[in-house]
Amino acid sequence: MRQTGAVPSQILEDLIATERVGVREPIPEGNVQPASLDLRLGARGYLVKAAFLPRAGETIEDALQNYREETLDLTEGVILKKNHTYVLELHENLNLPDHVHAYTNNKSSTGRINVWVRTLVDRLARFDKIPHGYKGNLYVMVTPRSWSIRVKSGLALNQARFLVGDNRLTDLELDMTHQRIGLIFDHRGDKIPVELDKGVLLSADLSGQVAGFRARTNERFLDLSGGSVHKAEEYWEPIMAERGEVTLKQGEFYIMVTHEFLRVPPAFAVEMVAYDIQSGEYRSHYAGFFDPGFGFGAEGETKGTPAVLEVDPHEDVIIRHRQPICKMVYEHMIKAPDRLYGSDLSSHYQNQRGPQLGKQFTAYPH
Repeated sequence: MRQTGAVPSQILEDLIATERVGVREPIPEGNVQPASLDLRLGARGYLVKAAFLPRAGETIEDALQNYREETLDLTEGVILKKNHTYVLELHENLNLPDHVHAYTNNKSSTGRINVWVRTLVDRLARFDKIPHGYKGNLYVMVTPRSWSIRVKSGLALNQARFLVGDNRLTDLELDMTHQRIGLIFDHRGDKIPVELDKGVLLSADLSGQVAGFRARTNERFLDLSGGSVHKAEEYWEPIMAERGEVTLKQGEFYIMVTHEFLRVPPAFAVEMVAYDIQSGEYRSHYAGFFDPGFGFGAEGETKGTPAVLEVDPHEDVIIRHRQPICKMVYEHMIKAPDRLYGSDLSSHYQNQRGPQLGKQFTAYPH
């Protein structure tokens, strides 16, 4: 077992059993992922004036005294309006050991509907960071960007990954691991050369009949509270590539996919870097966690799975086929988890091919 790395599922369960990760209600089966924990909405929330961060030494509850406009009861469900910002309590609270810290990210199904979900903790002026030894409550700041959404207490919109020390692989380690195990493949299952820049660079795939999907503007809301499935054509329209390129418009939201098939062996976890100014003025991903087993299978029989991209252009931008579009940062695990994505867990996106919409939608009609 390594001395540093991401905390696997079995150690995470120990943290829960010893109340280092506290819960007000039992954690549902499946919320403990191979290298992360799904975080659930609590009973209370607040409409706030705008996004904010606490000052040093300030609790979120103190900050809310200045910025909240309306109190919400999430126990029976509530609609969060498009382009409004809310702070919602989480069920989970933390009493971390001094050497353990964490960071958070959207769940895939939340990122694919263009909902910003950012974690807040007391006395830290940063989103999505949970410092070493943090003791206190957790909150999420939620801003629906394409449609209003209905949420309810107990729903998980984001997830946390717990870590000990610095665990990111260097480019040399990545190159050696790729040669030995294989991290990047093509659609035929053949290992392909890996481009490295403090992580693995992946490129856009515009070779398919449908290059991606653009979010439609409408006044409907998405019901996330009860497993509802919505008609894809009411919320999305396909985009087609011309001469191997597409033009993405500022202020719109797009679903795209990588050309490369990504593989995450059991000894590693991956985070997709959400924003890289060297690639262009756009955000390429909201949901950054890829757990051990993604694109790998039980025994390595799967030769990768493409990564779906949630692209938010900050200016009009032309994306060309095979253009670098995102970066995957590999992290060591302390030890291999006792469950793998796609093998031991129900994993909705393990077999995705092409630009796949979230599980809230029907398949797009041809």
